Amino acid sequence: MSVRALPLSTIVHTVIGIGLMFLGYFLPCPSMSVPVNDALVAAGFPVVDGNAVITITRMGMVNAMIFLGVVYLWTFVDTLWPCFLGVLMLAFSGFTPAPKVLSSLLGNPMVVMIFFTLCFATALIKSNVSSWLSQWILHRDFIIGRPWVLTGVILLATYLLAFFEQTTICFLMWPVMYGIFEQVGYKRGDKYVSIMLVYIIIMALLSFASDPFKTGAFLLLGNIWGLAASNPGLNVPALPAASYFCFALIISLVSIAGLMLLMRFVFRVDVSPLLRLDPETLRKEPLKPMTGYQKGVLIAFAIFAGWILVPGIIGKDNVLGAFLSRTYMLAPLVALFLVGFVHLHGKPVADISETAVVFPWRVFLLIAAAMLLGDAMTGKGTNVTIFMEYVLRDALSGFGYMSLCIAVVLLGIFCTNFSNSVVLGLVLTPVLLAMCNAFGMNAGPLMACFIFAVLIAACTPAASPFAAILFGNTQWLSPKEIVTYTVSASLLIVGVIIVVGIPVSMVIFG
Repeated sequence: MSVRALPLSTIVHTVIGIGLMFLGYFLPCPSMSVPVNDALVAAGFPVVDGNAVITITRMGMVNAMIFLGVVYLWTFVDTLWPCFLGVLMLAFSGFTPAPKVLSSLLGNPMVVMIFFTLCFATALIKSNVSSWLSQWILHRDFIIGRPWVLTGVILLATYLLAFFEQTTICFLMWPVMYGIFEQVGYKRGDKYVSIMLVYIIIMALLSFASDPFKTGAFLLLGNIWGLAASNPGLNVPALPAASYFCFALIISLVSIAGLMLLMRFVFRVDVSPLLRLDPETLRKEPLKPMTGYQKGVLIAFAIFAGWILVPGIIGKDNVLGAFLSRTYMLAPLVALFLVGFVHLHGKPVADISETAVVFPWRVFLLIAAAMLLGDAMTGKGTNVTIFMEYVLRDALSGFGYMSLCIAVVLLGIFCTNFSNSVVLGLVLTPVLLAMCNAFGMNAGPLMACFIFAVLIAACTPAASPFAAILFGNTQWLSPKEIVTYTVSASLLIVGVIIVVGIPVSMVIFG
């Protein structure tokens, strides 16, 4: 039996990551002096020379460095075993008894809901619903002979289909593009080839940032809903799923239009070869009718999505809206029950035991560990949240609301390109909420823009799983092309968030 040696870079990153996790026991605890107020005095912060002294506690430093070390390992080494190491170190840190650490890891209501949501998401993937819908779209006659219409339909279809399976949408749409490239004579290095392959990933990210049903935006929205329930004094804004979806849909559609304008007038992409496209290329196989199983999964998905969205549409001051808002965490469980209970031709709509084979355990454990370690880092007795709040308050003091929103969007898009987007959002959310609370500002519009901005990172391989997939496509793309088109796309989307998203968010959440 041969044993493969680990690459030197992996060993170095592992040593650095684990070293960071132990540094909290030795580093000095940072402190800062701020103007004293009744809240700080009531919280027990000492007053020196008329100023309150805020110091991160030793436990806060230990938890913060454990979390930062795990994030470093997630970024440069692996996303699985660092979760276990982080939980172990937290259990041995003395922050809370080990049984409570484990119950917090898997007993958090949001984590349980995410578990059932990811189970249902795998049922969607196994049903091949998105593949059927993509073929249906490409069988439409109006796209033939209209290169820009075809391009727009491919981008919009990718964005919409990604609501079913975001992380695998590229493996569905890229082969379609390869077939088109081959027939019309496009080759590697052509602008249309490079931009479209990159933009398919950008569409997945736009969907990831829009999706209030599962993963992406759903995770950060769910975190805000959880904070609202557990921290009534934090004045957490109501961000209903339906309202956020409308906000995100507007940004996404404007961004798609902007990206096409970028292709046409800035990069000046030659689309004339698409005029040679034979319609039969897009229809290699006749479109088969949607199966009963696929229809069943679609119906279950509609019930699931409606359960999440309806309270934000009809309000909570009626019997139906109040019931759905109280029980929204049960929506994925109901969907799973339906696809497992309803039988067609002697078989369940979805065999959950089969979907378990492709269940995204890495994603689930990463989210569960991120929530646990983030809560431990910013929890009571650490002073991390209030310290970070005052750092941001000092840096952003004097900003108007519009300027503050812009600064937060830019901070989010910059940081998320070097760390896991969901984790970053989970950590910064309570800090931003506390800052808005201190400034006496409505956190709703700001948080909506922040959530969208923090989820669209694609400029480095560490930014997101989508970016890692993109940088791995060395057969068709060079790193220079990827960086050029992801950076330009990110800048355009950030511009859309600032110019369109902030005013829209103020109307919807103001």
